[in-house]
Amino acid sequence: MVRVAHIADTHLGFRQYNLDEREHDLYDVMDEIAERILEERVDIVIHSGDLFDSPRPPAQAYYVFKRFLTRIEGKVKFFSVLGDHDTPKRRGMPPQKLFDDEIRILGLTGGDHQVLRLNGRDVLIAGVSHFSRRYREMLMEELKKLDALAANYQVSLIALHQAVDRFLPFEEVFELRLDDLPRNFKYYAMGHLHSRTRASFGRGELAYSGSTEIMRSDEISDWEKRGKGFYIVDLDSDDLNIREVNLERLRPQMEAKIKYDVFDLDLRRLTESLKAYSGRKAPILHIIVEGKDIDRQRVQQSLNKALLGKILYFRSKIIEEPERNFIELKPGDINIAVLLREYLKDERAAEFGYELFKVLKDGDVEEAKKIADEYFRRMMKADSEKG
Repeated sequence: MVRVAHIADTHLGFRQYNLDEREHDLYDVMDEIAERILEERVDIVIHSGDLFDSPRPPAQAYYVFKRFLTRIEGKVKFFSVLGDHDTPKRRGMPPQKLFDDEIRILGLTGGDHQVLRLNGRDVLIAGVSHFSRRYREMLMEELKKLDALAANYQVSLIALHQAVDRFLPFEEVFELRLDDLPRNFKYYAMGHLHSRTRASFGRGELAYSGSTEIMRSDEISDWEKRGKGFYIVDLDSDDLNIREVNLERLRPQMEAKIKYDVFDLDLRRLTESLKAYSGRKAPILHIIVEGKDIDRQRVQQSLNKALLGKILYFRSKIIEEPERNFIELKPGDINIAVLLREYLKDERAAEFGYELFKVLKDGDVEEAKKIADEYFRRMMKADSEKG
């Protein structure tokens, strides 16, 4: 049997709401991951991308990862692929390259693999670093090569940092369809989606281990149901066993609704509920205040006073009663590509707009510039050909 720790989306260096405490929260979690890995006596660590939050992380992010590697040195082999966050936008050096002598980065320019002899078995470890949707055909070619290779091994895994259509809440915001994936691997160690997700696939199991901390408010409900952490995977030629490891050093985050017509009562109840977090890290609150004729200044002042010293940070959103009459769209109701086609009435312009949307939603301005330059170059060429 081969034991694997599957981790993804640690985002070292991330500063939620630009808070020093949030950056250090992710470092605390990375220290806990090292402890749990050693407790589990794993053979291999697979990190499925976004180890760092950017290709140029702060110095302390490097230091924390170096500390992590020192703790597991000589006990565990570490493999990683690059995610969309820690992939350089141009031909720069990814931050992981500084640790070349201690880790193996898979798939920097395409499909990559290594065969290890562990516990009397040959284990194929393959991986491809993140490809944007623009290069989907190239990615599929690399996956086909690795699939043919995996057919020769009884114990195999592949690490990918890609969004697959079946597991996304919004249509068409993905890089691969499920049918595009190779089918000969025993375990598919996925990264990119921050919620834990598993499904039987091909010869084995496909799993997103999720982020190791709460990066966005839309991750709170999933954290409350399933926790945050990583997977322990026991691999054999016949058997596959997956366990969730929940981390305990996360900073809690809460969502709360307050009715304005009973504002004082609801606020007292909210502050009372915060006593449950005594002895833990001070939580982050996401508060919605609903009602009509809301005195926004009073609300903000009351929240500041009532929550002072009880939480790390809060964000409030005020919804006036007339606003609640709008249709509430659920994930999956919106097809951005279709909306653009219907609004622009031009297939090429809609395709251009959708390509921009996909990269700008991740803040990738440089990639957006490339797409725009290419689009206008094609337009100018078409116009010149028409005379």
